Amino acid sequence: MKKVLSLMMICILVLTSYIKAYAATPTAKEEVVYGLLAHDGSVRNLYVVNIFEGGLITDFGNYEKVKNLTDTEPIFVSGDMITVNTDSDKFYYQGYLVSKELPWDINIRYYLDDTEIAGGDLAGKNGRLKISISVNQNPNSDSIFFENYGLQISLVLDSSLCTDIIADNATLAEAGGKKQISFTVLPGKSFEGSVTADVKNFEMESISINAVRLNFDMDIDTDDYVDRFSDLINGLEELDNGAGKLLCGIKELADGMDEYRNGVKAFSEGISNIPTGAGNILVGAEALSMGLSELAKENENIMNGAYTLQKAAFDAVNAQLSGMGLNLPLLTPENYDSVLSGIPDLYMIKMQLDGVTQFINGLKDYTGAVTQLSKGAGDLSEGIKLFKESASEIASAAEALYDGAEKINAGIKELYEGMNNFKKGTGEFKSKTSGMEDKLKQEIDKLIKDLFGSEKQVKSFVSEKNTKIISLQFVLRTDSIKITNVSAAEIAESVKLTFWQKLLKLFGFYKN
Repeated sequence: MKKVLSLMMICILVLTSYIKAYAATPTAKEEVVYGLLAHDGSVRNLYVVNIFEGGLITDFGNYEKVKNLTDTEPIFVSGDMITVNTDSDKFYYQGYLVSKELPWDINIRYYLDDTEIAGGDLAGKNGRLKISISVNQNPNSDSIFFENYGLQISLVLDSSLCTDIIADNATLAEAGGKKQISFTVLPGKSFEGSVTADVKNFEMESISINAVRLNFDMDIDTDDYVDRFSDLINGLEELDNGAGKLLCGIKELADGMDEYRNGVKAFSEGISNIPTGAGNILVGAEALSMGLSELAKENENIMNGAYTLQKAAFDAVNAQLSGMGLNLPLLTPENYDSVLSGIPDLYMIKMQLDGVTQFINGLKDYTGAVTQLSKGAGDLSEGIKLFKESASEIASAAEALYDGAEKINAGIKELYEGMNNFKKGTGEFKSKTSGMEDKLKQEIDKLIKDLFGSEKQVKSFVSEKNTKIISLQFVLRTDSIKITNVSAAEIAESVKLTFWQKLLKLFGFYKN
């Protein structure tokens, strides 16, 4: 018998401990914090509506009093622990908070014709009204709510009573003769805003301030944006490498042309020996004319190749800009300068396209000069044949040949200078974009943090012991501003009665 009793006592103790442990575990819930504010934004009262699934409920909070909003089940309060057992599918109870501290320090001030006035004294007034609203962090409240909850501040003005309404940085909407004015305050940010209007017989509904958590556990894939930017950087590296190779080729061309120019110069100086060396000169001139003719035949191929390079460069830049999501017109050699000149962030791209354009212009000079040189060589050959009759013409042709060589040399130098600037631009752009993927990702992460906050877990506003919070929101309202109608009876009551009037009123004979 003693063993049975001992076993029963152990079971009772274990069961009791389990029930206490279960009761001390907070139940998952939603919290809605309601705040009644004075006209100036100060807190007059705070209460919380707590929302649960039915069953055995355990909650925590420092309340002045609690009220069952669902059924008649009693709510048991022991210190800061609240318990109730309900069969309702959804259970609501209201708790009036002891603390009157909100996460935000809200200050609302009113001015009528530039003179500050209490909100309660505005009813029925006329004039130019200004409502100034400021929101700052309340140092006496947990900063996590200020940093992660955004505010929607709304005012509703009667359009028949308020005109010429101005509210900078606000959203204005008209509905049913009412003008709704809404301000948005991002998490972690202070706010200064104002509304001005011409008013008559002024009245206003309550200013509403709603706070919600903007961090919705959104999984924003920043890698996709960074990968697109990486493609742009890789394209720039390839462009830089290609520009380097092209620059080397143009350098070799410039060196060769310099030698050719020196040769032409020597040839021109030797023209003075035409009378004695006409035969040799004629052979050389004919060979030169033939060579230059063959060179001129390549002009079209050279220019086609250059235009292909120009088109590839513009296509690559257009593709890269399109991948960046910029809403720009298609860039062409004719419009790129006007499109990109007003966008400082695209300066490096404009400098690259300037280099390509200079390259094309240099080639145009080159091919034009080759054509001119070929013609000059032909003229020279014909002139040598007639050198006895037209020695002066031969000298002029030689001079034209040298001038052509000078132009070709100048064109190639310009081409080299343009390509060198283009290469500097691609190199500088490449160096500045090095490691930019990490910087871009950091900036995107910072922007997301500023917009949505950094806290993932929803925290209870009422008590840190409530660890299973599904959602939390704040619904705040100021007092409305209404014209008070005083009845005739109240006016009569306020009139001071004589002794005889009071006596007549006592017996019901006194008439107002």
